[in-house]
Amino acid sequence: MRSVLKSALKKSALVAASTALAVSGLMTVAGPAQAAGPGGATNIRGVDPGDTDSMIERLCNQETSLTGVYGALNVDTGEFKTHDEYLRDVFGLWEPAGPWELFRGWCGYAQASTWSTKGAAVRTSPWIGNRGSKDDKETFVSSYGTKTFAKKSVGASISLSAAKSIFSGTAGGSFTYEWGWEKSSSFERRSEKTIPPCTQVAVMWTPYQRVVRVNPVFYVEDYQWNKGNGRRTVHSWRDRGYQTIYSYGYYIDGTSDKLLPNGQPDGREDKVEEKLDPKTCAQ
Repeated sequence: MRSVLKSALKKSALVAASTALAVSGLMTVAGPAQAAGPGGATNIRGVDPGDTDSMIERLCNQETSLTGVYGALNVDTGEFKTHDEYLRDVFGLWEPAGPWELFRGWCGYAQASTWSTKGAAVRTSPWIGNRGSKDDKETFVSSYGTKTFAKKSVGASISLSAAKSIFSGTAGGSFTYEWGWEKSSSFERRSEKTIPPCTQVAVMWTPYQRVVRVNPVFYVEDYQWNKGNGRRTVHSWRDRGYQTIYSYGYYIDGTSDKLLPNGQPDGREDKVEEKLDPKTCAQ
């Protein structure tokens, strides 16, 4: 019971650290190994053997049990195996053997950086043409609904439901920007516009968007090895004092349309014109 309580408290501490960093909005630029990256984690990319980006992705992609997630690293070859793969391919017991070192802990999502961008312009009204020889005026009805999406730098695509759990804060983050992971918004507008002769006109909308990048991090509960003289267990990554690690090449970017204070989508509306074939217009 005490062990389970201790694990729960440490998991809560990781969530709190992720939340604090997210609220502060601090930016971390990817680079060489650092002592304090997102969420206070230490970057192991380029330090430990193997593809550490893929290792963290596969480690944290496992279903979390009451005692955390488990992984195995071959420190000679850099090969990584999940809990089930290790039991199937290496050793039928969860015990370190030879170059295989085992670890257990918790995964969280620490904000690394955030920036604003413009989304792709989309047409929000039908085209209306004027095949006459004089200007015409028409009422345009344009409509738009906010968009959210996410992408990973490593591994398969991320589902929208998984992304929402990260960027809405339920998976250990807290993002206070004017975007819509837990919100959706739309508009329908009517406006009168002039259409020049032999021209068709439509309304375009360019959404203003917010991107938040998170680095999945791993909090080490315990780390074990056995070099032939008995199993040794420590409580930091490879006994280096790193309690939280990440690999800076593995990140998840969440993008959502920004919202105005009144809850409406933020962006720019433009009128676009296209010339029609003169042969189809009045002379």
